[in-house]
Amino acid sequence: MKKFNRILLFTSVSIMILGISSFSSQKKTKLYFELGFTINPSAGSSVVNFMILGLDSTNHNIVSKKPITEAQFVMYGKGVLKNEANPNRLDFFKEARVDCGLILDDPKSLGGVLIVDTLWEEMKPICLPVWDIWKLRYSIHPKYGKGASAVPAEDIGWSANRWRPSPKQTEYLAKNYGINHIADFFHGPSMYELFYDMQNPDWIRMYKEIN
Repeated sequence: MKKFNRILLFTSVSIMILGISSFSSQKKTKLYFELGFTINPSAGSSVVNFMILGLDSTNHNIVSKKPITEAQFVMYGKGVLKNEANPNRLDFFKEARVDCGLILDDPKSLGGVLIVDTLWEEMKPICLPVWDIWKLRYSIHPKYGKGASAVPAEDIGWSANRWRPSPKQTEYLAKNYGINHIADFFHGPSMYELFYDMQNPDWIRMYKEIN
């Protein structure tokens, strides 16, 4: 009986230690934040979805996702507004040599004088690589049905296939820009490298020819 009690006590203590250890490790988990996007539309979502991603600082896994708009994505990346992914308000686009800017809305008249409202809500992003993200996955914008015939040039994508890139295109993106599958999140420095490359007509031509 005494032997049984000793075994029971040892087991209980072991479980408590494991529990405390597990709680402690969870408590110590530190996150860092990055802007990111995914080309993985679902019911009620856009073709491209933008997020502030929380990543585990030890294994770099994504553990949280905060949806943001395309405009916020650009303004956060340019440091126009302070946010978790850019607390120092750096211009990540400029650092990566990505031509991405903002324009102010039409001037307003105040007492007969034209003024420009500089509130961020009045700013509009001008960022061609961000606008072209969908082209990495689709050969024709998904807003068109299967029987689409006359499609304007701006709605023609770069993918080798109608609904997803070829395996070799996906392999190329995985090798160079930090994803495993086309539905994964692009984020961090490799995302800005992708935006930089997407400005280059030679890169676009190369990507389209991978099949």
